[in-house]
Amino acid sequence: MKKDIHPKYVECAVTCACGNSFVTRSTQKDMKLAVCNACHPYYTGKKGRVIEAGRLEKFRAKYAGVNYGQRKTEAAE
Repeated sequence: MKKDIHPKYVECAVTCACGNSFVTRSTQKDMKLAVCNACHPYYTGKKGRVIEAGRLEKFRAKYAGVNYGQRKTEAAE
C-alpha cells in the first residue's frame, strides 16, 4: 500500500431515526440513518405486514359489492 493516500479508518457513531444507536468503524466520524435493522420491516417482520393489511382492507372496502362481470351461481345466491 502507498503511504498517505488512504483515508483514516476511525470509530463511527451511528444513530437511527428510531433512536437506536451503535458504534462501528468507518471513514466518517458519525452517521445518521433513516432506517436500521431495529426498525426496518424486513428484519422486524411487523410494520410491513400491518401496512399491507391496511391496504388490503382499504381495497376490499373500496370494491365491496362489485361482481367484475362474473356470473352468479346458485351457491353464491
